[in-house]
Amino acid sequence: MTPQRRTYPLAGFMLVLLAVYLLAGALGVIPPGVQDLINRAWPALLVLAGLSILLRGRVPASGLIALGGALAVTAVIGVVAYQSLASQPASGTRQAINQTIPTDLSLLRIRLAMNTTEVNVNSGLTADSVKGQYTGSSANWVAVTYEEAPDRSATLTMTETRPNGIPALDQLGRGVLELELPPDIPLDVEYIGSDGDATFNLNDVALERLNIDLASGDLVVTLPDYQPVLVPAGESNGTLTASAGNLALFIPQSVAARLELNRGGSGIEPQFDPAQFNYLVGDVLESRTIDSAPFTLEYTLNVPRGQIRVESLQS
Repeated sequence: MTPQRRTYPLAGFMLVLLAVYLLAGALGVIPPGVQDLINRAWPALLVLAGLSILLRGRVPASGLIALGGALAVTAVIGVVAYQSLASQPASGTRQAINQTIPTDLSLLRIRLAMNTTEVNVNSGLTADSVKGQYTGSSANWVAVTYEEAPDRSATLTMTETRPNGIPALDQLGRGVLELELPPDIPLDVEYIGSDGDATFNLNDVALERLNIDLASGDLVVTLPDYQPVLVPAGESNGTLTASAGNLALFIPQSVAARLELNRGGSGIEPQFDPAQFNYLVGDVLESRTIDSAPFTLEYTLNVPRGQIRVESLQS
């Protein structure tokens, strides 16, 4: 009787995958980040081999189960590694920002778009420039563009980029953007952030509009004692969103404000001083001085998962 020859298709499949990986790496078609992750997760092959040996002949489709287990281990290694390193401060890139601007602009639009970065925007002392610094991962960079329009307005855009796609693990890390805005030029500020706390201390700038959309992180905003001249009375001055974090808003006592709250059904009650604000039906906070104040700021606060805190500052 001729003994039946056993075949091991999983072993053949592994050899084919290994050959394809080596060939793709030699041709340079694998992104460095993916190749780095594969190189770090190779012990998953031991899991694959061990499960294949343990389950062979005992469990149907043991090869597929072993392959699935190895892929799951690789995925867990990748997610844990990326999340852990992405939350650590990075210093591979240090980029100075110094954009000169005319002092007679009718409006300066500031457009910021950041990834895993903490942002600190403050009132500056220099009237003819926007200054700051970006410190972050060696895989990231901030692209800066500046354009002036015929109506004497201008737009300054800063976008955090990752030119080489998925980075290697040693190129990950949380960045920090420090920015100073000119004090006397009317400003329209917009910020879109993916992950990271954001602080906007705008107490000394000529702020017309402010729109912030922060996906993850806490948001702190200080408004100036300034009457917008380009936003008509009764029109919104902006929307402040902290989708997965808390929002603290500081308003000078000399400024009246009407704040529409969108708490997304979270049930977390807003914190405020009843001596300074009325809490109205419809989830609205309104300054008690709104009828006698020379102007009113109107903002929408979107905080579906966190705490809204509104405080008055003495002028």
